[in-house]
This record gives sequence, structure tokens and C-alpha cells, in this order.
Amino acid sequence: MPRLGLGLLILYAVALPLTATAGAWKQPAGEGFAATSFTLRNLDSGLQGELSYYRDYGLTPRFDLGFDFNQLDTQSGHALVFLRLPLQQGADTTQIAAGFALGGSHFEGDWQPMYRLTLSAGRSFQTSVGSLWGSLDLILEQRGSAASPIGKLDGSFGLDTGHRFSPLLQIETAFGSDLDFSYAIIPSLRIKLNDLNFLGKQRFSNSDLTIGLEYRRTKTQSLGLKIAMWRRF
Repeated sequence: MPRLGLGLLILYAVALPLTATAGAWKQPAGEGFAATSFTLRNLDSGLQGELSYYRDYGLTPRFDLGFDFNQLDTQSGHALVFLRLPLQQGADTTQIAAGFALGGSHFEGDWQPMYRLTLSAGRSFQTSVGSLWGSLDLILEQRGSAASPIGKLDGSFGLDTGHRFSPLLQIETAFGSDLDFSYAIIPSLRIKLNDLNFLGKQRFSNSDLTIGLEYRRTKTQSLGLKIAMWRRF
């Protein structure tokens, strides 16, 4: 399955000439990106909330340093510090980067060590209606004393129209020998906040708001609302 995922990653990155804010794209040295998101899902058992925070900084021309936090209600979550190494960067080419993350995950407050390996590929292409872009992440996660790691293949695709509103599509998948295949599809609207004034001042420079609907299929199905704030600094 990991070989199949790697093959799909390369195939999509080459076949789809799709600027992104993270993943395959190396952050310029001294610059960074942060995203805070909240998802509210309607489950058979009631409403469920998920909070995520991601921060990525161009530490040097060769490395990015970042932090990834996630909390699913009071049930589970993780906190990771990661390094990203660009393998291939440049204009008019497929962007490729590798990442290693180390930290901990918990289930109902019982924290265990966790690590994550990531291979990312992405591309952008200028069209008559804007910049079309896409990024894929092939992920291998080992959580605590789990018998086997979890594999993930996630994708983000969008069109930067250069105007206030732009479309965005995110797809998340998870699989493993001890895990049923699951996926989520999240179509969203990306709203640029750069020139909006609040109380007479521009308080959202270099920021975007995304609002999306999530369909998630695990052992059960659920619908959710996902709201995220992106900021470049």
C-alpha cells in the first residue's frame, strides 16, 4: 500500500500542473505561514468539535521548522514539531519536499510518543482565470504502542483567482493494516481579507478565511462545517 500511495503521489503531481502555502512549497528564509481551523461535525452521538493549529517557518534556505497541533474534543489529539527539507524547488517544476515530525499523541489523556514521515509534491500553473495549484502529501504515522503505522494520502487543490473569493478542495484519506479505509472531502470557499478594515484599521493583512463543508466517511458517515484562518508572516 505505501508503494501504491507513492506511485499515485508522483503520478498526480506530474499529470496535474497545478501557489500553495505549505506542504511541498519551501517557505522563504525568515518568512512563515500559520493556519488555525475548527471543525464542527454532526454525529449520531451528537456534535463533535476538532481544533487544529499549524505553523511553518523558513528557518534557513534549506530547512523549515514547524509545529502541528490537533485536538478532537476530549478524546484524542497530538502535538508535533517538524522539519521540512526541500528536495526539488523552482519555477515551472514539480515542488517536492520531505518532512520528519516528532512529538506525542494521546487518547483520553494518555500520552504516548509519536512520529510522522511525509513526502509532499505540488505544482502550480497560470491560467486565464488565475493560478491553478495542487499539493499531495503521502504520510506515514506511528502513534505510541500501536501495532502498525497509519498511512495517509491527502490532497489540496485550488484556484487563486486574484479576487476576493477563490475555490478550494481538500481530500483526506487514511488506511492501515489495523485500520478501515476512511476519507473526507472538504470543498471550501477561500476569502481574502487583506484590504478589509475593522474599527478603522486593516487588522487582517496577509490573511485568508476559508469556510467549507466536510463529508467524512469512517465506520460511520458525518457532515461538518470547517472554518480556518490562514496567515502569512
